[in-house]
Amino acid sequence: MSNQRKLQTEIDRVIKKVDEGVELFDDIYEKVYSADTQNQKEKYETELKKEIKKLQRLRDQIKSWISGSEVKDKDQLLEYRRLIETKMEAFKVVEKETKTKTFSKEGLARQEKLDPEEQKKADTVNWIGEIIEQLHNMIDEKDLEIETLSSGKGKKTNKNQIEECNEHLASHKFHVNKLEGIARLVRNDRIAADTVDQVKEDLEYYVDSHGEDDYMMAYDEEGFYDELGLDDLDVVNVDRVTQASVSSKKKDDDASSATSGSKKDKKSKNSSTSSSMIPLTIGRAKVSKKGSIPSNEATPTKIGRASSSTGSSSSGPAPVAPAPTPKAPAAPAGGGQSMAAMLKRESEERQKAALLAQQQEQARQAELLRQQQLKQQQEAQRLQQQQEVLRQQQQQAAQAEALKRQQAQQLLEQQRQQQAVQQDAAAKQKLLQQQATRQQAQAQQQNVLNVGLSGLSLGNAVGSNAPTAISSGSSQLAGGKDATERYLSALNDSFMQIPTGADNERQKSYTPRNPYPTPSCYPSVPSPIFDNPAVFEKLGTDALFFIFYYAQGTHQQYLAAKELKKQSWRYHKKYMTWFQRHEEPTVTTDEYEQGTYIYFDYETGWGQRVKHDFRFDYSFLEDSLSV
Repeated sequence: MSNQRKLQTEIDRVIKKVDEGVELFDDIYEKVYSADTQNQKEKYETELKKEIKKLQRLRDQIKSWISGSEVKDKDQLLEYRRLIETKMEAFKVVEKETKTKTFSKEGLARQEKLDPEEQKKADTVNWIGEIIEQLHNMIDEKDLEIETLSSGKGKKTNKNQIEECNEHLASHKFHVNKLEGIARLVRNDRIAADTVDQVKEDLEYYVDSHGEDDYMMAYDEEGFYDELGLDDLDVVNVDRVTQASVSSKKKDDDASSATSGSKKDKKSKNSSTSSSMIPLTIGRAKVSKKGSIPSNEATPTKIGRASSSTGSSSSGPAPVAPAPTPKAPAAPAGGGQSMAAMLKRESEERQKAALLAQQQEQARQAELLRQQQLKQQQEAQRLQQQQEVLRQQQQQAAQAEALKRQQAQQLLEQQRQQQAVQQDAAAKQKLLQQQATRQQAQAQQQNVLNVGLSGLSLGNAVGSNAPTAISSGSSQLAGGKDATERYLSALNDSFMQIPTGADNERQKSYTPRNPYPTPSCYPSVPSPIFDNPAVFEKLGTDALFFIFYYAQGTHQQYLAAKELKKQSWRYHKKYMTWFQRHEEPTVTTDEYEQGTYIYFDYETGWGQRVKHDFRFDYSFLEDSLSV
């Protein structure tokens, strides 16, 4: 039961392939006839040939199932087999039309306007010729098979197979002889082309299925051509006449060999051999007998046909043989010389024609060679011109590139010089401001010191004169106290504004890394807001990635990395990019975890991508930055 189910599954698969192949075949078939040029048509014809080869292989598989006993219902297989055979016939028509040259005999004949009856007759004759060609190929195959089976000791062991091959061989030859006679009758309008169509299907089925046992059991050779009514026509049976003529000649040879010596026996065998070749054109001799009798000046082949048609084997005016025999009447001497002269002249003419054809072929080949050389020279010149033009374009492009690079360098150099001049001017101005500030501070300190010293001297004066000026009164004492207070307050102010170590450092200014001339209204100094970590919480992921990869070694890069870590991004030290889990890892160990991740592609696409089945080793995880 399982084998039957498996077989049915295989049949369904093959039928599905046949349907797909037929559909593809029809599409290519329409392209062949809708092609505009011959090259396109040949290209589609090649594709059509590939598809028909596939269908033929499927047809062989279907034939094996039909011939076997495993499949009970074979109607579907037979239907698909006929469908493939229909496509094979369509491909034969396409192949024949493609191979037919435009100005060949067949191409010109195809272009001629024929009436429907003549066209039908020509198609029928062509079809008969194709069937005969297939039968000849089958005969050659059977001959080769018989020769293979008969080699060595196989003649006894393969006796049944040899007999079966001989039966097939005889059947093929029977059909070849019948079809040759039918083709002549169609050409001579003895049989209508529509009448031959009655046996077309049977003949094609015979060519395809002659090797199957089921077909050969139901095969009837005698009634195969009854529908054509050949018995009612005056047609010679080629097989019977050939057998009768050969048997009669054998009897004559046996009788002559009994009464004559070895030489006569040898010559009689030659005459029997020549007579056995006569029945090849008996059908034509039958037709020529009704018309006109060949003259004595005809060729030896035609004379042989005429003599065989009248049935005279030894009593005619001149027997037909490759060489004259002693039994035949001697030909006139002049006739023998004229025949030799004719043969010699014909051989000379053939040699001259062959020599002339050879000379013409040599001249044609020389002309073709010269044309090829001329084309090669033209092609070489064209390639050289193209290379020269391409080289000039490359030189011009290189010069333009060098000029642009030089202009860019000059512009950059000018910008650098301007920046250097501006920086020098700013440094000088700052230095002057610092000097002015320092001088002002020194002046203030000197003033304070002078005031303090003056107060101190005043106090000293008051103190020194105290013993002598005590009686001067309380007003002078109050004036000394006020001077001391002023001195102490001035000294306190000077200590409050004393210079520090930071005053000696040079003021830092922002310098862009990649300077470029921009409008003066654009901001030239980064905003101090980017030093605030709270701002980075408001930025998007793309902005954080941009700051991380384009603000290297800055506080902003540190803040961007810190914010990315807050958003569950982790930095991979080996690939130098950020990863984030897309889903929970499928494998987790102490050394790594594996699963689907989202990573930021900063090198090629500048975007987020998904990486399936990625192994993230913890040794490459950057964990020095705390969140």
